[in-house]
Amino acid sequence: MIACMAPLVVPSGYFLHLLVLFLIFGTLALSLSIIVGFLGELTLGQAGFFAVGAYASALLSVDQNWPFWFSLPVAGLISGLTGILVGIPSFRLQGPYFAIVTLGFSQIIGLVITNSTSITRGPMGISRIPAPTLDLPMLPTIRFSTELSYYYLALALLLVTVYVVRRLLASRTGHAIVAIRENAALAQSVGIDLYRYKITAFFISTFIAGIAGAMYAHYVRVITPHLADVYYTSSALIMVVVGGAATISGALIGAFIFTIVPEILRFVEDARLLVFGVILILSIHYMPKGIGPALAQLPSWPSRRGRPSSDEGGK
Repeated sequence: MIACMAPLVVPSGYFLHLLVLFLIFGTLALSLSIIVGFLGELTLGQAGFFAVGAYASALLSVDQNWPFWFSLPVAGLISGLTGILVGIPSFRLQGPYFAIVTLGFSQIIGLVITNSTSITRGPMGISRIPAPTLDLPMLPTIRFSTELSYYYLALALLLVTVYVVRRLLASRTGHAIVAIRENAALAQSVGIDLYRYKITAFFISTFIAGIAGAMYAHYVRVITPHLADVYYTSSALIMVVVGGAATISGALIGAFIFTIVPEILRFVEDARLLVFGVILILSIHYMPKGIGPALAQLPSWPSRRGRPSSDEGGK
């Protein structure tokens, strides 16, 4: 209810724009939580899959005239299949090498996008990406071309993503993924196929990242190879770590803080990024498990009532 009413109380269109970005990056942060929080692996290539989804949907819409409702899931599927191709060799590596491989993949994607000028337009990027439209029988066409309309579209995507992740955690697959995080050797000893479940988790994670990238592309309407930069991976990683890596609510809290707080701190002008950095450092120091789990310890926090919530991934 609060999320539905939020556009009516924000002071300006710019803050509504920030809320749309929060919803999109919240979806991206949730995708990263599946790997970092619930599986327990560090990936540094989420920006690459975000960019794959964005470019796939943009190219299908601009060059092939596909409607948004078809290009969106296909973009997620392309990103997810790319994740499988990356994960098959990467998950056979031990220690920090998986993170290094995924970081290398993200950089390679950036180079491929930059140099494939005949397909991706290279450094110039892709512009005039069409806004989503919805044609319903006997009703006028709905065009998602304003911040308000796109806010509700992005909100719907985020809610669907939260539902999917919660169902995943409550499923046998989700229990196996969390068991691998807790003790991989013990999980393997009871018959859990570590390799298969890691690939499954990575596919779901990269599929959602691709969906988030597609949503971002159709919202901003112009994309460039910078989408594959480390900035987007580091941003999502900060959101997950600060909010709480092993909780769904933590990823959303982290996304909200990273998107909204720097703008709230504009009154300190040039020092706002320094103040924001100090806030991040203090939150990590005093709340090492994240802000979400810290809030869950409060007596009045809803997740403390009744039976344990699957939000924490069994932790």
